[in-house]
Amino acid sequence: MKLYLKNLVQLVLSPGKGWEDVSASHADDRGELLASFYRLLAVCSLSEFVQVLYGKTDILTAVGLTLAMFGSYFISYFAARAVIDHYMERFGEASPARISGFVIYGLGLLVIIELIENLLPTDLTLVKFLPLFVGLILYRGSVYMSVRQGSEFGFLCLSAVAVIVVPIVLYSILSLIIS
Repeated sequence: MKLYLKNLVQLVLSPGKGWEDVSASHADDRGELLASFYRLLAVCSLSEFVQVLYGKTDILTAVGLTLAMFGSYFISYFAARAVIDHYMERFGEASPARISGFVIYGLGLLVIIELIENLLPTDLTLVKFLPLFVGLILYRGSVYMSVRQGSEFGFLCLSAVAVIVVPIVLYSILSLIIS
C-alpha cells in the first residue's frame, strides 16, 4: 500500500517521472496493486459519511452512496482493463500486467479526487476539473504503455474514456438512482 500511495504522489508531482518510477518499482504485481487500490477505494467510499456531518445528506443516502462509489469503481476497473486490452494492439504493445497497473493508477487518482471532494464541506468547481489533470497523467503514461510514436492522441482518447469517463458516468447514474 505504501508503494502504491508513493507512486500516486509521484504521478501527481511529475507525471513523466512518475511513470518511470512506477516502471522502475516493478509495481506490475496485479494482486498487490489491486489490493492497495481496493483499500484506497474502501477508505474513499467510507468518506461519503463525512457528508452526514456537514448536513448535506442523511445516513441512508450515505450508505447508498458508499455502495455506489465502491461498485462503480469496482466495475470500472474490469471494464477499463478489458477495453484497453482489446484496443491496445492498435496503439502499441503492453503486457496485461502493464495494462492492469495503468488502469489501477488512473482509477486511484480519480478515487483520491473523490476523497478530496467528500472531505470538503462545500462544492468547489476546481475539484470538478481535476479529472482533466488525470487525463494529462494518463497521456504521459503512453511511454509506460509502449505506445507507438504518432498514436499517443488516439491512446489518450481511449484511456480517457475507459479510465475517466466510465467511472464518473457509472457513479453519477448510481447516485441519481439513490438520491
